[in-house]
Amino acid sequence: MERRHFLFLLSTGLFSAGLGSGKNLLFGNVPDSTLLRYRFTRGQELRWCVLHTLNMRNIIGGMEENIETRTRSIKIWKTLDVDSTGTATFEFRVDDIDTHLAQTGKDDASFNSSRDTIIPTEFRNLEGKIGVPLALIRIGTQGQTARRPLMEYHDALSENRIVIPLPDDPIKIGSSWSEPTQVYLPQPNQSTKRVRIRNEFTLESIHSGLATIRFATITFTPLTPQEETQLFDNFAVGTMELDLDAGHFIRQQSTIDRLVVGFHGASDSIRYLSRVTECCCGRRACEICNV
Repeated sequence: MERRHFLFLLSTGLFSAGLGSGKNLLFGNVPDSTLLRYRFTRGQELRWCVLHTLNMRNIIGGMEENIETRTRSIKIWKTLDVDSTGTATFEFRVDDIDTHLAQTGKDDASFNSSRDTIIPTEFRNLEGKIGVPLALIRIGTQGQTARRPLMEYHDALSENRIVIPLPDDPIKIGSSWSEPTQVYLPQPNQSTKRVRIRNEFTLESIHSGLATIRFATITFTPLTPQEETQLFDNFAVGTMELDLDAGHFIRQQSTIDRLVVGFHGASDSIRYLSRVTECCCGRRACEICNV
């Protein structure tokens, strides 16, 4: 694969990453601690407005390349059913997308699904996938998920992560819980390498009806520079806000800021800076929701 083509694909893989939930989140209060559980209602539709910016600066063989993207999208989560255990089935779709790409040595490219009828080559992965169901996702009361894609989709169409795992027991403000996971990276010898990762969450505060949760990711497996560039999306840190009255997440902000040296040669480097803001509060004064 050409180096430029690979870097372009790498730059477009994180148009969205996000968090939300079903309708109600039950907080059973006990002294000095809170029990967190999800509760869903059939027919509810959550409208997530997402803003994602990416700046990527690559220096390879003394040649510098800059890639910038800016994407706004509207993603819909509709609760189709809730079973006797409280597990809900959601339908996920993308109703609108407005994206722009600027890359060194190439003409800028843009696409607005509400305005444009021709999709530029750079965004052909969006064709036939706006405004139609993309996946069915089952979500349990503690955030257990199972996903069934209805068609193949990637990159800018990736769904929000609409829930996080909730702890088994009541927790206090300042307490943390974690989600261990792993990914497998292909190796040149046709084998795979297992990478151990842990997502960590902390309940920072509850104020004016909003619970603020901070999240970060820790990687336990040593990585080469090449491997690290394949895992940029696993290094997000940020906060999310849980509306206790509405019973679901209303906002998330996350940042990925990585500098990798020695990606191709000893002096080669990649600087990757991605910022995502997602919101479904629906207020007219909200800069993200008021699109």
